[in-house]
Amino acid sequence: MHALAAVMTDVQQEACTDVVCLGDVVGYNAYPKECLDYVRSLNCPIVKGNHDEEVARSENTRMNPVARAAMEWTRRQLTAEDLNWLMRLQFQRMVNSSYMIVHSTLDQPMAWNYIMNANDAAANFARQFKPLCLHGHTHVPRVFSWNGTCTEHPEFIAELAANARVEIPLQQGTKYFINAGSVGQPRDNDPRACYGIYDTDRNSVTLKRVEYDVAGAQQAVLAAGLPEYLAERLARGC
Repeated sequence: MHALAAVMTDVQQEACTDVVCLGDVVGYNAYPKECLDYVRSLNCPIVKGNHDEEVARSENTRMNPVARAAMEWTRRQLTAEDLNWLMRLQFQRMVNSSYMIVHSTLDQPMAWNYIMNANDAAANFARQFKPLCLHGHTHVPRVFSWNGTCTEHPEFIAELAANARVEIPLQQGTKYFINAGSVGQPRDNDPRACYGIYDTDRNSVTLKRVEYDVAGAQQAVLAAGLPEYLAERLARGC
């Protein structure tokens, strides 16, 4: 919730007109109910993340012990209606008939595949019917494009790391599959929250880092009795 509040303040300062959510509303941290209620209040397009699905299930057989402990604790914080809302989320969506959103991949959205390189991303483009698709899941910002072949663009991520902001121009005739990073638990060794801004006038996507109260989030994790590792990793961004 600390990271979400900081990002939404930044969203207002950027004068964004609309919000979309790429999934994993809940999972790991100390305010799942508050995050879920806030995201629901936005009434925005949203897709289901693997943590959203797992917490709404009766068993968590596909997760490691730390994640499973967090999921079981999270489930106890939510109402039956909350869990039903999470379970009913779509796996992928078209937004305003102009771009697509998915948590993992468009080709197998229910398999929760991780896109780590251009080879992983290539199959996605066969199911991407719009020039732009935004996704998450790995908690790591990445940019892929398709113009006959799949290409990863580390130069944009290097600029993001150097300047906490990078604008990615979307070229005509090219498809883009862009990972917007993670608000609540970045895993690219940068603890700052990360989100994306799609500017339809400039036809570009900007990835941006936002500072938030990491220490406060850590204290809340520990106070909730969640595994200490979950608090520690927030400061490392991993």
